[in-house]
Amino acid sequence: MIMLKKRILPVIVIAIVYILFFTFIINQVADVLDFSVIFQYKKQLIKAIGTTVFLSLAVLFASMIVGFLLFLMTESSNRYLKYLIIVYKEIVMGTPLLVLVFVVVYIIGVAFNISDKLMLGFTALTLYMSPYMTNVYEGAYNTIDENQFIVMDFYGFNLFQRYRYIILPQMIKSIIPGLINNLSSIVKGTSILSTIAISEIFYSVSVVSNRTYRYIEGYFVLWMVYLVITIPLSRLAKYYSKQWNQND
Repeated sequence: MIMLKKRILPVIVIAIVYILFFTFIINQVADVLDFSVIFQYKKQLIKAIGTTVFLSLAVLFASMIVGFLLFLMTESSNRYLKYLIIVYKEIVMGTPLLVLVFVVVYIIGVAFNISDKLMLGFTALTLYMSPYMTNVYEGAYNTIDENQFIVMDFYGFNLFQRYRYIILPQMIKSIIPGLINNLSSIVKGTSILSTIAISEIFYSVSVVSNRTYRYIEGYFVLWMVYLVITIPLSRLAKYYSKQWNQND
């Protein structure tokens, strides 16, 4: 009971501090804020939120696949293939997302005669997140006991059998927190696509703010939308990470 109080009390105190802080801020600017104008465009904003969530989930799924393929290549005995992926990872992880989006849309897209900006934006985000997904897989792979590989060699498992029956089942639990954190990064990363006029939430709020001249209200709503999405994801990732560590 005492331990429970020690855990709950700091949470309550911090929550009160934040509530008082935001209440003070809102009271100070209440006279100049008018959210009713912004909420006149609620259908457009809700649609934009849906686009952001759908695009984020699609990028997560695609980058999981591409990232896993990259991971398999990095584990390959073929040096040329291995170094090819290492160089790719260094290039992508050393490039800001904004720059990569412009490269994919205005250089690669033009070179291949592709004009669909939504597809190109999706591709840019997938290319950007794939190396980070690869790192998640590598981290999970490195947690597998070396004795497991000795057993697989002893029974003569082929590559498919190794991953199907031994490696992947042991990797799944440890990759979940990383995948959730990457999803949070993707959600925030979709804001970069506003630069190529993709109607996700950042772009839509910017358009509404420009029409209504209510920039403070617009970006406050945008801030709240991102927090509502990313904070639960962050807490969920920490929960699964804690559960996995306890099971070990």
